[in-house]
Amino acid sequence: MKDVYPWEAKIRRNIEMRLRELFERWGYAEVEPPTLEYYALFEKTMNEEMKERIYKFLNRDGKLVCLRPEFTTSVARMCSRESSPLPLRVYYSGKVFRYPSSPFRTESEFTQVGLECVGRGGPSKDAEVIALAILALKETEIQNFEVDLSHAGIFRGILESLPLSPSQKEEVKKAMKRRDFTTLQGLCKDSNFPSPLRTLLPRFPFLRGKRDLLENLAPLFPENEKWQKAIQELLDTWAILEDFELSEYLSVNIGLVRDFDYYTGIIFEGFSPQVGYPLLAGGRYDELFQIFGKDLPACGFAIFLERILEALEKGFSWKKERYSPPVLFYPPLFRKRVFRFAKYIRDQGIPLVLEESEKEGFTLTTAYGSFAFEELEEEVFERLLKGEGL
Repeated sequence: MKDVYPWEAKIRRNIEMRLRELFERWGYAEVEPPTLEYYALFEKTMNEEMKERIYKFLNRDGKLVCLRPEFTTSVARMCSRESSPLPLRVYYSGKVFRYPSSPFRTESEFTQVGLECVGRGGPSKDAEVIALAILALKETEIQNFEVDLSHAGIFRGILESLPLSPSQKEEVKKAMKRRDFTTLQGLCKDSNFPSPLRTLLPRFPFLRGKRDLLENLAPLFPENEKWQKAIQELLDTWAILEDFELSEYLSVNIGLVRDFDYYTGIIFEGFSPQVGYPLLAGGRYDELFQIFGKDLPACGFAIFLERILEALEKGFSWKKERYSPPVLFYPPLFRKRVFRFAKYIRDQGIPLVLEESEKEGFTLTTAYGSFAFEELEEEVFERLLKGEGL
């Protein structure tokens, strides 16, 4: 769990404010799921590895509860009870909790800012969500990033065609997620894989490119319906993002595998060279609402705010600065007038700290320097606070 100091809190709140404004300009409204949920809610949507990373415990009624490990499932539960017209566009900002996935990372508490578009499917809605993901990264002022696209149907289609047991298929999935070339090569060598999978599968973690990569991959499995459907949906979504004039930020990453099993369509992650973990992640999950008795397609993403700050710091986009508002030192004799004067200044939206001093006269300390004067003149004072006329 992480302490947040003033210099970081100010930057975080500024980024959150920009993202909230961006989402609301696109018609998304804020929701706030509870921090504590019943464990059974996530047990239905997570693989065994993710279940082990959940903070779970018994409440005083003896029921198994957990700190929310992610927002999407909680938001889906909320939206399944909502009777508003579709599509339902919502966004959120808050903490999620889960044990680290790697011994090289120590974070167990994350701040996620994200959104969900519920009730409509198809490439147009996928492209809308991905466009917002790209615009959100631009709002954070990260200078160098890329969004990788893939499709859950690509890997699903391949797994179904493999002559492997369920446990072996899970091993393949884990190797794909880790980009473990050696394990994949060994599985292909030891198993009776059909061609061209024997040579293609070990290369999956490294299959990255632009739109032409999708066009080249389409003919590889002409009889695999999931493969063909996935490639076509990626091509259609890419075309719409070209119309958004955002395709320069996109790459195709066929080896992309998400942590959660509920994804059914387009999946994507955002990366920066400064950080070795995704800055954001999301995708389409058209089957998740079925556990709540609804049949609603949906797509969304979440930004990991701490990773954004890490990328900004490493990219020298900002530096740690101690927060130091202007301070006015005043003699107690003028306390009433100073309080009235301070209210006037603060009402202008200018921060001001008051400190009593036994010295005669007034001293103002700002980022621009320290100034001493005999009387409080509002016009002069405002210019000093703003650094004007020095």
